[in-house]
Amino acid sequence: MLLGVVVLVCALVLLVLGLKFWDSFTGAPEPTRARDVATVATQAPQIESAPVEWIVPPKPLKTYAPKAKAAVKLPQAVQADAAAVVLESSRIAASDRPQTVTAVLDTETGETRQYVVDEPLPWLDTTVRSDAGVYLGLKRGEPTIRAQARAQIAQVKELRLGALASADMPLNGERPGVQAEYFIGVGAWLQW
Repeated sequence: MLLGVVVLVCALVLLVLGLKFWDSFTGAPEPTRARDVATVATQAPQIESAPVEWIVPPKPLKTYAPKAKAAVKLPQAVQADAAAVVLESSRIAASDRPQTVTAVLDTETGETRQYVVDEPLPWLDTTVRSDAGVYLGLKRGEPTIRAQARAQIAQVKELRLGALASADMPLNGERPGVQAEYFIGVGAWLQW
């Protein structure tokens, strides 16, 4: 009974991944963010309903030279726009958590500072993430190569839910007592 449930869940996982893979070739292209060109950030939902005030700073603003726009990989249209200037630029470490970046202008000095805060993990996230790898090691004293793939299908706070498949192949060939082994299953893991 348990084996049947595991096989059914694995089949569903493979079906979902297969449909996503097929859709990546046949469906409408999703808007993607270029990895080497800056894009406009989405506004933080915390300030969407806050009132807006327009000010004229009493002091000149600190800005960076126009060549800074190319250094931080802003789009060509922004680089060509003389009215667009760089006030501040920050590098943020990669994170699985959503982050909010807030730029604050000091109207007395004309300087801008950016503040970064890690937001709480969502209660439920259904973004599919996957990874795969090949490893070389020892299994029962035999040199073995392992191929492994994992797909995260859902996330509840730090708890990840998904599927895992792996194959262990002895490098010296199969013989009595030393055989290729396979594993496919579903499960949960914590990531922090």
